[in-house]
Amino acid sequence: MCETCGCGNPEGFTIRDPKTDPVNGTGHEHDHHHGDDLAHSHYHEHEHDHHHDHPHSHPHSYIQDHKHDHGKVIELNRDILAGNNITASMNRRFLEGRKVLCLNMVSSPGSGKTTILEKTISTPGISKKIYVIEGDQQTLTDAIRIGKTGAPVLQINTGSGCHLDARMIDAALKKMDIEANSVLFIENVGNLVCPAAYDLGEHHKVLL
Repeated sequence: MCETCGCGNPEGFTIRDPKTDPVNGTGHEHDHHHGDDLAHSHYHEHEHDHHHDHPHSHPHSYIQDHKHDHGKVIELNRDILAGNNITASMNRRFLEGRKVLCLNMVSSPGSGKTTILEKTISTPGISKKIYVIEGDQQTLTDAIRIGKTGAPVLQINTGSGCHLDARMIDAALKKMDIEANSVLFIENVGNLVCPAAYDLGEHHKVLL
């Protein structure tokens, strides 16, 4: 599936603030992070070898080392989402330490995630402060819409990636000074397959 979506060749990710981003929501000409900057580098858990194994169909990767001279076969099992899950647990502990409820919104493109967020944020009488992290492959459009509600928002552009992962959320949280006793909504990339497999550190997934 990820080969179809295009994240077989990840290009990294970008975190953008709609209040300061000069690109105004088009293209990806703004501060791409790569290399050894782990706080901002794309941490991609897919292991695309020549068999194109994927976590959705194969929860573990199997590597066979054939020792023909001794007639031995050594099988190594490793959870291919282990690194992501460790970071997700750290994100969750950070949010729980601040008593922040985190909801990860996943659904197909155009289902109304951003509209639901706009109406939720604008509902009178809400006592908790709401923060939003937007996920999209390229544009800043959704973050601009959320920004107009007055809620603090950051946009994560995943480039060729078809989902958010825990490392991206970790990097965004380091840029977002989130208050205690608040609510964080994560609007994932519009995709019903890949986002379901990735724990971001949320308390619940919300399917629209």
